[in-house]
Amino acid sequence: MTRTIRNVFALSLIAPCGVVCAEVPAVTSLFPRGAAVGSTTEIAATGKLGQPGTVAWCSNPGIKVVVPDSGGNVSVEVAAEARPGLCWIRFHNAEGATAPLPFVLGRLPEVREAEPNNELSKAQAIDKSLVVNGKLETNGDVDVFAVTLKKDQTLIAAAEANWRLGSPVDMVLQIVTHTGKVVAQVDDDRGNDPLVTFTAPADGVWYVRTFGFPATPNSSIRFSGGATFVYRLTLTTGPLANHSLPSAVPRESDATVKLTGWNLSAELQQPLNPDRDSLCQVMHALLPQPLPVAVVDGAVAVVQEPCDKSKPLDVETGTTVCGVIEQPHDEDTIRFTATKGQKLVFRVESRSLGYPLDAELHVFDGEGNELAKSDDAQRDVFDPLLKFTPKADGQYSVRIRDVFRHGGWRYAWRMHVEELKPGVTLSVKADRFTLTADKPLEIPVTITRNNGFAEEFEVALNELPPGVTAEPVKSAAKGDTSKAVTLKLTVSEPNAFSGPIQIIGRPANGQAVAATAPLATLNTTIDQLWLTIPPKKEAEPK
Repeated sequence: MTRTIRNVFALSLIAPCGVVCAEVPAVTSLFPRGAAVGSTTEIAATGKLGQPGTVAWCSNPGIKVVVPDSGGNVSVEVAAEARPGLCWIRFHNAEGATAPLPFVLGRLPEVREAEPNNELSKAQAIDKSLVVNGKLETNGDVDVFAVTLKKDQTLIAAAEANWRLGSPVDMVLQIVTHTGKVVAQVDDDRGNDPLVTFTAPADGVWYVRTFGFPATPNSSIRFSGGATFVYRLTLTTGPLANHSLPSAVPRESDATVKLTGWNLSAELQQPLNPDRDSLCQVMHALLPQPLPVAVVDGAVAVVQEPCDKSKPLDVETGTTVCGVIEQPHDEDTIRFTATKGQKLVFRVESRSLGYPLDAELHVFDGEGNELAKSDDAQRDVFDPLLKFTPKADGQYSVRIRDVFRHGGWRYAWRMHVEELKPGVTLSVKADRFTLTADKPLEIPVTITRNNGFAEEFEVALNELPPGVTAEPVKSAAKGDTSKAVTLKLTVSEPNAFSGPIQIIGRPANGQAVAATAPLATLNTTIDQLWLTIPPKKEAEPK
């Protein structure tokens, strides 16, 4: 979820607050967690908004959040031309800011779950494709939705809760007949979030039932709920994209991609041009959500079946290969030429993209002898990363398959076949900082040098707010500063400020690298940090 490095400086000057100031905002959750483009929605904020004086910043410029002077609800106005997809909202005032909160924009109409709907007889009727914003509010809560389908019509029910939104719930989705028989059930698909599809065998009403368990298991054995167990449930008989082939495009190319998914019209099955913005996505008015596409510096190749050890796909080092494990026991073989001592790395992306493949890699020499293998890159990271250094010149192959020998049209993957290059990453412990006039702010930056990176480089703020001084610091190739440096910020002018900042490392022979901060509840990082400079307090009368 970390965004591409770009200019995120947004100035927010705040007037002096006098003797009494509002509290720092402490919003921990929003409901609903999203909205349709072109709509205005009232959103409930869990926690404290810290009014008066609190405003909102959003990473999507098409969203305007209006915070009232009192109360726990805010108004979210979404422009008709706003870009769909995941964005971030922060609430901030003169005293501080919240952590960034995820918010999703889509093109489908949106409704809210209407209680009571815990039984088939009380199911909430759904008469068109839409997104339901719901909440499993108490232990034992079950939500049921009645969907009318025609024979051979395919329904997709896809939940968003834990994987992108950080809700502490592990949801289950079922398709149920009017007699209560479960005809389809999915527990996990994208992480803990389920996606289930169902093609109606006859005209009639079918029921989508959902309930949940704690995302972090505990000793209880029951359906769980709580104020933060919020979800977004897409219920649609319309088009929905699963992946594209290829799922990556060269940076200097006008390459097109072809979508694969459910209920795709003839128009959506034609080659499409990704929108080449900083995110690079397939955008189409018929799609409820954009589909991300990677931008790579090298060539891109697509697997064509058969692609096994008897008929491998030949690629050069530096290629990104895109494919699908199309059926159980399927495996794809990629052949390449390497030289003795050449340091190579194979990086697979599938689970991290929301696909069900649990990939494993095997490397073989030209005679078919296995030389190396990899399953998970690390604990709870199901995409493999394999480093390999051949002991002789020659042809080699890497084979990819599902560790449990599963497969299907949704088992998409992409693999980067690269030379192992030195690199560096930067990290900070917090995503928010406060600077006052009477005390400098020190921000420790941890430096991780990978694959023998031994270069001196500079670390600095991308842009300085008015009145702020922060000298760039050098990270030496060796010694203490090779592992960590500290940026020192001071303010010379009394102007209050609240806005995003970035800490950037600039290696001489590489692209700029932004420092990231962890968002623990979302299991991700963000490079858009936040700086608050409170207004100067007026002296109290003696």
